[in-house]
Amino acid sequence: MSDKRAKSIEVRIHEEYDQLPESERKLADAILDSPGDLSSYTATELTALAGVSKAAGTRLFRRLGFANFEEAKLLARDRTHWGSPLYLERKSRKNVIPIPDYLKEEISVLQNSLMRLNPEDIDAVCEKILAARRIYLLGYRNSNMLANYLRWQLLQFRGDVQLMPTGGETVGEYIGDFLPEDLLIVFALRRRPVRLEAIMRASKEKNIPILLFIDPTARGQPGLADWTFITHVETSTTFDSLSAALSVARYIAIASLNRAGARGRAHLERIERQHEALGEFE
Repeated sequence: MSDKRAKSIEVRIHEEYDQLPESERKLADAILDSPGDLSSYTATELTALAGVSKAAGTRLFRRLGFANFEEAKLLARDRTHWGSPLYLERKSRKNVIPIPDYLKEEISVLQNSLMRLNPEDIDAVCEKILAARRIYLLGYRNSNMLANYLRWQLLQFRGDVQLMPTGGETVGEYIGDFLPEDLLIVFALRRRPVRLEAIMRASKEKNIPILLFIDPTARGQPGLADWTFITHVETSTTFDSLSAALSVARYIAIASLNRAGARGRAHLERIERQHEALGEFE
């Protein structure tokens, strides 16, 4: 059981599938058809759905390494909370969410995220963005897009803004150059790679200030950051919403540009002159 404990339900089923009796296989098929729904069923409802006895259900879950159905249900709930699309997708959901419902959820995500921002934190972050010797941005998976976006905005009014790591590089090559005069901006929305916390701890040892973007499911990382902005991502649909994180990043860029004053405008004008000289846009 100890070897199975960290494995997802569907992985456990696939490992045992060829050896399953017919009744247990029918229940396994029902679970694999929609793993996310497992957390919403009772044991009686699930076995009735599969057309098998409760005894078959008990045998299957024990075979999979669970003490009982409730332990399996908790694991499924944890996977949903973690943000696995396989578990967020439900058979009970509509194939297409109506646009008014989608808009309502996006507005809710934005409101819940933007209205909880602390103006004092915004002020401090903007000051650090303008004063930092160099700014580093880090993000994996969907968060990489957000880190890229904020970098593009900051480059409009200041230099030395780097995304890390890029092709073939390692994070350690950057951390070795970190100074307290710099700023590290980390986007860490779910699903976060396991090495992220180690990267942040190593960065903290270099005394570099850290701005962290997370969602409410984060654990551990917020304690390593100087400023933490929590943005909501979960809706009733399968894929997480990134609209709130993108909006907060944009707001910080706008506020920083406004604070940059003449220096920021001069930098922006230099960039625009180069765009024109090079004929880069239509």
